[in-house]
Amino acid sequence: MKKVYLLLFSLQLTFCGTIPKVNERALLQQKLEAFQFLSKYHHQLHIMIGEEEGDIKKAYNEFFNAAMNFDNIELIPVKISMQKINPNNVNKNSESVKRLDYLVDYYQSGLSIQIEAIFRGYGHLEILDFENAMDLYDKIKKN
Repeated sequence: MKKVYLLLFSLQLTFCGTIPKVNERALLQQKLEAFQFLSKYHHQLHIMIGEEEGDIKKAYNEFFNAAMNFDNIELIPVKISMQKINPNNVNKNSESVKRLDYLVDYYQSGLSIQIEAIFRGYGHLEILDFENAMDLYDKIKKN
């Protein structure tokens, strides 16, 4: 009986301690989706900081709802920063709104560099079309 418990305990330790491995393609996919998300919602951020015309509260709600409903590990810092904004006091002079803008600007640039770095590692030195990047990646990987 002790051997059975020992075996079950060993199996539990083995499987519970297993960390799922993320492959390069999945990592690239996450980075691309996050980059594209930030590109899509950058307009709302510019409205929020007063660089573009529009309803600041509406822009905040659109950005916030989209970010919170988008499951992507790369967006964790953006989500945390958005949660620091008081939804009842969203305005272009808000320090937390400005910090979100700084974060998104730099984060998006960083994602771009990381994505391009993966392709450069395969010898692709041309300008990258992010819309078709996964197709290109799959093509490069076959060769």
